[in-house]
Formats: sequence, C-alpha cells, structure tokens
Amino acid sequence: VDTTLKQWYQRRVRGNMFNPASEQDPNWADEIRSDVLGECTNLGGVLHIYVDPHDPNGCVYVKAVNTAVATSCVNSLQGRWFSGKMIKASYMSPVDYGRKFEGTNNLTQRLDR
Repeated sequence: VDTTLKQWYQRRVRGNMFNPASEQDPNWADEIRSDVLGECTNLGGVLHIYVDPHDPNGCVYVKAVNTAVATSCVNSLQGRWFSGKMIKASYMSPVDYGRKFEGTNNLTQRLDR
C-alpha cells in the first residue's frame, strides 16, 4: 500500500450515530465521543476525534493512528447499532480532513480515554 493510500485510510468519518434534534441529555456529545474513543482505543488508538453536534447526519470524525487501526475501526463499527441507529462508517481524504480540522495533519500523540 503506498503512502497516499495509507494517509487516506487514516482519516475517516462515521455517520448516523445521533440526531442532534432529538438528543436531550446536555452531555450527549461528550458521551458519544467517549464511547467512540473507547472503542477505537481498544482497536489501536486515535489521534483526533470530533462529534459534530449540529450535523443532521450524526457524524463523528476520527483520525486513527495508522491504516490498520482505521480499517479495524471501520470494520468493527460499520453496520453496528448505536442508540437505535445503524452506524455508517466511511473514509475521508486527508486533504478534506485537514481542511475541516486545521492542524490535524501532523498529530502524533494518542488521545486518552
């Protein structure tokens, strides 16, 4: 796998995890972040994560530590049910991820749970 493909797989977006219009708990975004971070940490680690509280598609953006971890996270979570919704996992290009989250291209420190 060439470097470009590896970089592609390191950034991903997951959707359909929540509906911001129907969330009632004031800490719902933090709880989702914690759940996703925990799952992906168990699979190898995360460098960046963001729950978009305004996205009607319920997106959680994750930058995994490497290609293998990103692939494991996608494979583990794709099609699983979360709060009555089926998770849809997909990859995002590094260019698009870097534009959306400035400063994430050179991250090396893994996030703690």
